[in-house]
Amino acid sequence: MACTSAHAAAPAPHAKAPTKAAEPPKPQLQAVSYEDLAKYLNQRIVVRTTLHTERAGTLLKYSGTAIDLKLDTGATLGLPRETIKSIGVPIAPPDPLFPDKK
Repeated sequence: MACTSAHAAAPAPHAKAPTKAAEPPKPQLQAVSYEDLAKYLNQRIVVRTTLHTERAGTLLKYSGTAIDLKLDTGATLGLPRETIKSIGVPIAPPDPLFPDKK
């Protein structure tokens, strides 16, 4: 016969749940109109689409009907103008040494 003790039946203490790696905060974005995109060639932009996706990358090409983005993966993505819901460009966070400077 096996000997059991009251301690063996007690539930194990709860282990701490694994913590997720801290995700970097999303950059603040300044809204930009489609017509103003020509000013942002070769700069990083964030595009939200009518298909409920968000794509970020470097603006490679801009025309009246479409844009081309170079994604972080290195792939080039063409987005027709009619699928673009909104566009933003990252703005630098405020300098902690000069919080009142705008």
